[in-house]
Parts: sequence; C-alpha cells; structure tokens
Amino acid sequence: MSEHEPRTSAPSSPMTMADLDFTPIREKYELREEFPAEVESAAKNAKDAFAGSRVDARDLAFVTIDPPGSKDLDQAVLIERGTEAGETGFTLHYAIADVGAFVAPGSPIDVEARERGETIYLPDGNVPLHPRILTEDVASLVAGQDRPAVLWQLECDDTGALTRARVRRATIQVRERLDYVTLQSSVDRGEPLPESVTLLPEFGALREALGRTRGAVELQLPEQDLHFDEGSWHLRLEPRTQMDGWNAECSLATGFAAARMMLAGRVGLLRTLPAPDEETVAQFFRAARALGIEPDGAQSPGELLSTLDPAHPSTMALNSAATRLLRGSGYLAFEGEPENGKTWHAGVASEYAHATAPIRRLGDRFVSEVCLSFDADWVELRDHSLQLQGEVPKAILEALPELPGLLQQSGQRAGAVANEAINLAEAVALQDRVGQEFDAGLLRAGDGDHHAEIFVFDPPVIAQCRGDVPVGEQARVRLVEADAATRKVRFAYPA
Repeated sequence: MSEHEPRTSAPSSPMTMADLDFTPIREKYELREEFPAEVESAAKNAKDAFAGSRVDARDLAFVTIDPPGSKDLDQAVLIERGTEAGETGFTLHYAIADVGAFVAPGSPIDVEARERGETIYLPDGNVPLHPRILTEDVASLVAGQDRPAVLWQLECDDTGALTRARVRRATIQVRERLDYVTLQSSVDRGEPLPESVTLLPEFGALREALGRTRGAVELQLPEQDLHFDEGSWHLRLEPRTQMDGWNAECSLATGFAAARMMLAGRVGLLRTLPAPDEETVAQFFRAARALGIEPDGAQSPGELLSTLDPAHPSTMALNSAATRLLRGSGYLAFEGEPENGKTWHAGVASEYAHATAPIRRLGDRFVSEVCLSFDADWVELRDHSLQLQGEVPKAILEALPELPGLLQQSGQRAGAVANEAINLAEAVALQDRVGQEFDAGLLRAGDGDHHAEIFVFDPPVIAQCRGDVPVGEQARVRLVEADAATRKVRFAYPA
C-alpha cells in the first residue's frame, strides 16, 4: 500500500494538506498497484535465465546514486581513469539491472508490463511496472548483494568523447548506496567524494561541455514536487543540481552507445525528437531579448541556457519558452535501414536510446536484449562505417513494432498523473487564500487562445493568469480561483 496513508475526514470537510487523497487520480487513470495472481506467481518463481553464462564483475567497486528512499535501483556506476588499452581518458562502468533475465517476452510478467508501460509515481507511492519482488528485490541493484546486471563499459578520450564500448551480462555487487543530496553537499563543501565517483564531476562536466558543443538543450527548470513532513504535505521546488546533471551524463553516454550499436546492427528502438525549424529557434532568441537576456555570441539555445542563473525569474521564463524547441518526442522501432532523418534526438543532439531504466520503463529491457545479441566485444564507436552482426531473438523482433505506441501512451499517462497530483496540492494549499496577492514571474506569455502561465514563488505554484503579465520581472498577482474538486488554480494581473 501507499507509503503515506491519507487520513479520512467527514465528507463535508474540505481536504487539507494533511489529508491529501490521490485515490481519485488513481481511479481516473485506472492505476492498479496490485498484479494479477499469475503475474505475482511468475515473479515469485522467476530465476536468472543466464546465471551460468555471466562475467564475474564483483571486483568492480560499483555504487548506486538515487534519491533517498528509492527501492527500484536500476543503475550502478564506477568511473576510472584510463582505458583497457592503456590510453588516457576515462572508462565508465555502468551496470544496469538485468530485468530481461527474469522476464521473458510473452510471459505473464511481460504481458502485464506492456499494459503498464512504465512505473507511475505519485507523491504517496508508486504503481510499479513489474511486481515488487523484482523491482525492489531480486532485480534491484541492492548494495551488498550479488546481482545480475547488463554491464556497459564505455571508454572515452580526454575530452569525454566516446571511443569504444562493450556490453555483457555480468554478476556485480554494489559496494555502497549513495544519494544525490549527500553527494551534492560534499561537492558544495569541497569534501572528497567516494572513490568510485571521485571522477564524476570531471567526467560529467566534460560530457556536458560536449553536449553544448553539439547543440544539446538542457533545461534548467526546477522540479516541483510534494514532500511529506511533520504530518502534512508541502509543495516545494527541487532545483537541478550539479550532481543531477553529472550523473545523468553517465546514462546519456550509455544511451548514445546503445543507439550507435543498434544502428550499426540495423535493428533496435530509438528515442527521437525532431529538430526545431529555423523560425522556432528564432522565436527562442527573440524571447531571450524580450526578457533582457542578450545571447552574447551563443550559437545555440543550449549554449545560452547554460550561462544563466537558474534561480532568476527571467531564466525560468526562458527555460519555459525553450520547451517549444523540444516538441514532438517519440520512439522509432526499426529493422533494416531506418528512414533517413528520423533517427535524431534534437534535445541531446545525437542518436539516442533509452537503455538504463528497465525496472521502471518497458522499452529499456528490449534495447538491452538487442545490444546483447550482437556478436561483438569492444565496438569502435568512432567508426562511421561500423556494421554489427548478430541474431536478435525472434520474440524481441516481433515485439519492437508495438513498443513506440505503448511507450508514447504510457509516458503521456505518467505525465498527466504527475501534473494532476501537483494541481490538486496547489488547489488545496491555496483554497483559503482566494483574493490574496502573491509575488510571481512570467513563465509563458498568453495569446489569443490561452492565458499567461506564471510561477508563484511562495508557495511554489505554476498556474494560469489573466492579464498581460510583465516580461522578465517580478509581478504582483491576485488569486481568483483555487478549487480542489476540479484541481484548478487561476490568478489575475494586475492584482
């Protein structure tokens, strides 16, 4: 059941932040935490199908980095100086939970996972993609336990650019469980990091610089979430930290390598995003100037965003405007030569695949199985004529065409659930404050069809606002609606 059980109240009593109830959201989207009996039974009896053919990698000092309290641990990391060939640079060892060892295509667990698509997260718990005995126990990369893993080893040169990669099934043992907050605090205080991730700041910063050079767009919007503390829920902002970005670069690098291998093998599943047209990019730079932000020689939106203070209202507004650059994301399943121009992901400015979260996301398991099927040891990623051979299991090939639709649908559902949970909390937090004034900043200007979108600083709320909210400066707005039943919050300007 949920980690935080909502407290019941009389039907006539208004909901409070202490008794937020997300049950109606679960019901609206038909979210079922429990699994059919045959799925639970299959998970309980699942065994590692590749137990006898794994590389023993328990000598590698892996650690996990996750939010505090996480139980579905998909990834473990170790970064070393130098490469196996004795060259300078880095070797990223990235171990991914081997869900495919327990979930065969067409099995009851797989059929149910295709219905769900991904783990859905709500403030009071999650609705998992797979039964918890897998996601939080036998498949999760729990510290101190031998665990089956898909082991990626990525070699990079001194600039952080990928040079070689290999992927194998392995047995690993995570040494220590780490969390973002503690690691970021160590960085902020200038304290040494654990040896396994001592190089993460250097490696991550190099990878980020390469992304900016490629033209990647990394949004710097803080994450709005709900935190349960002292008997009540609280809206808060979680700013994106350096540690978040550096750790994400390890996952991105693995996704780049997986995409490169699948394209070389002419079969796979890519995450895609079309490049924005010239007018959309021009609109972004016009928005920057309207906010008082001069490009100062920035050649791409990503370069400009990376130079700005993420906490400033004008930066938040520009980051919100930049979401127009990232529209149209999807998935591409292919067998043979993919259609020209359809393989690109403009957000990361590269071909890319989701490969590192198979516990939480359906498609990643299939990406791993495709990459593992190629007859290759170390793969030269700089070889643009690279071709890989192998025999992808028939069941994987048959599943690929339906995955883009399933993943697109589940992603939209997950986003809608998260938004509705926040909208409910915003409405409840403000329901007794209609008519009051608040300090806010513009996120997106209104047009003929839509009101402006604003960010209220305290409590941290994103909502629509009537009126011509000023650009690039703090504004005083008035709350005109906060309805918990409809989960709607509206403001007006001028106050």
